[in-house]
Amino acid sequence: MRSDLDTMMTVLEGLTSRTSSSDGLAAERRPVPFADAVPAGAAPSAEDLRPVHDLLDTLLRRRSVLQYGEQPVRTDVILTLLREALGRDRDDWGLDGAAGALEAFVFAFRSEGPAAPGVYRVTAEETQFLAGLDELGPAEDLGVQREFSTAAGIVAVYGDLDRADSWAGSHGYRVCMTRAAMATYDFNLRFQTQGLVGTLFGGFIPSSVRHLVHGDGVTRQPLLATTYAHPLES
Repeated sequence: MRSDLDTMMTVLEGLTSRTSSSDGLAAERRPVPFADAVPAGAAPSAEDLRPVHDLLDTLLRRRSVLQYGEQPVRTDVILTLLREALGRDRDDWGLDGAAGALEAFVFAFRSEGPAAPGVYRVTAEETQFLAGLDELGPAEDLGVQREFSTAAGIVAVYGDLDRADSWAGSHGYRVCMTRAAMATYDFNLRFQTQGLVGTLFGGFIPSSVRHLVHGDGVTRQPLLATTYAHPLES
């Protein structure tokens, strides 16, 4: 432990800066598109999305869980809950145009229902299937803890740091991180109302999926992730 807080205070003070650290032209650049992506398919019914726990019960029951049941999860439900969470981010913050939109990638290891296992891209506007599991590689390579790969799937929320920096410098980065955290927690709590479990984590390894999600660390950078799965039966 260090008692000298000078370094930390310098970092915190730096986050208040609204001066862009780049050329400020991020609006003229775009993340690499997904030319071969296909629509993910029909959304689940309202009945399929009906919570099994109310808000109070969810808050009382929520835990960070690293041991998971082996049952597959309805990936179409996951995709819909995630898209709705990103839609709330877009509508509540109103910053997609100025600071860049959030997007998320779903790595569905065990899936049931109409959506197959594989890699999906989700935004507030659309849901796309990108690749099958055969193109993903070992699931344990996605996180710093191997337990993450035993979940039914992993969701990583990405931000456009280039746009955030051009919009408001270091403060823009702070806002981008806050938005990503809010959207991930929103999604995490929503799937827990469905009786699922998971844990949020910051140790997602972007290099393991860079070839699939076109992550360049600037216009498309992972900020926070969460596992999801059925609970382990006692």
